[in-house]
Parts: sequence; structure tokens; C-alpha cells
Amino acid sequence: MEEHYLRVYQTFDLEHVNKHLLIVGDLAADCSACKALGLNYREVAQCPECGTVFKFITSRRLGTAPGERYPIVKRIKNARPDLQLVDYDDFQKSMSKKKARDFFG
Repeated sequence: MEEHYLRVYQTFDLEHVNKHLLIVGDLAADCSACKALGLNYREVAQCPECGTVFKFITSRRLGTAPGERYPIVKRIKNARPDLQLVDYDDFQKSMSKKKARDFFG
């Protein structure tokens, strides 16, 4: 049977996701909590700088390269099946709205 990836929507506590998110770039990953750079997303279970245990993973390229979305998702999920994959654009938009609400009260 051929497998396909579909976006599934569910509610999350944004602060919880932000504190436990590993952001994959082209060559390495970053810790969302402390902004530590150059992490090996295939192996790192927690941030070597702040000790955050990663529970979620995303890639900036999911939104910027729509034609490559499936291969990127497949590569990340094959490397890290233990982490919940989050859509980067959805996360960024939700965090921006939250920051605006917090700022304006």
C-alpha cells in the first residue's frame, strides 16, 4: 500500500511547542527555545546548550519549497519518527498572532 502524508489539525499549547521545537534548516537544525545553532537533527534528543528535550520538529523549507514538501517531510519523518512534525508556516503564523495579542493586551 502506498503511503501519503496529510496535514492533520489538532490544538497545541504554542508555548509548549515553542519550548520543545527543533527547527531543521538546509544542513543543520536550531533549538527554538534558546536559538542554539548547528544541531544534528538526525541524532540530537535534547539541546546541548539549554537541555530542552525535543518533542516537535519542523523545517523552514516546508513553506518555501512547496514542490519539495513531500520529500522533505519523508526525510524528516524517516530520520526522526519519535518527534511530532509541525508545519512551520502554521506555527509561525500562530506565534505571530499570539505575540501581537500579548503585546496589545
